[in-house]
Amino acid sequence: MADRTGDKTEKSELLGLFERYAVAAGAQVTFAPDTGAAAALIAGMAGGQVKCRVEVRELYPKLYSALPAAGLDVTVSEDTAVPGAGRSQVAAALAGGVGIVAGKAGVAETGSVLLADDSLAARLLGMLADICVVILPAGSIVRDLDAAGELIAELDRQGHRYLSMVTGPSRTADIERVLTIGVQGPRVLQIVVLQDEG
Repeated sequence: MADRTGDKTEKSELLGLFERYAVAAGAQVTFAPDTGAAAALIAGMAGGQVKCRVEVRELYPKLYSALPAAGLDVTVSEDTAVPGAGRSQVAAALAGGVGIVAGKAGVAETGSVLLADDSLAARLLGMLADICVVILPAGSIVRDLDAAGELIAELDRQGHRYLSMVTGPSRTADIERVLTIGVQGPRVLQIVVLQDEG
């Protein structure tokens, strides 16, 4: 019989480390007991409209249905890539506002999230939204970059086209050594750790 107390202690420790390092990197971390709470949190920051990746709709159908119920107009990023739409048109449609993406994993030792996408529209959403909300299952947090590297190798073998590790919101200090947030990506990285992963 497995030692469930030890498993819970380790999971709790990983969650604590992940939160500490993610916040230190400038991300905001919220723990949601279920998808209804996650939808309410997103509605509070969205101002009426959100964009999400198709994987959010497929992996979290309860969350996806709760968003319109919370008064939000939802656009799926992959639906913007209609036949004949150029890359710049897709990018313009996805720029700004709130984008919701599904995280594959979190890394406790850095507070990073791992994103894996299969289409350009899905990839662009995480880069062009002003506020990027990552839905991260509590059980997906790994201890260190070595474990994340193994997961990245597996995702690559599965054929995922775009893999990225995101640590905090976009920032640069290249211009006159002044720290600027949100120049090359989201101004806000909001990580919603979902306790009930259904």
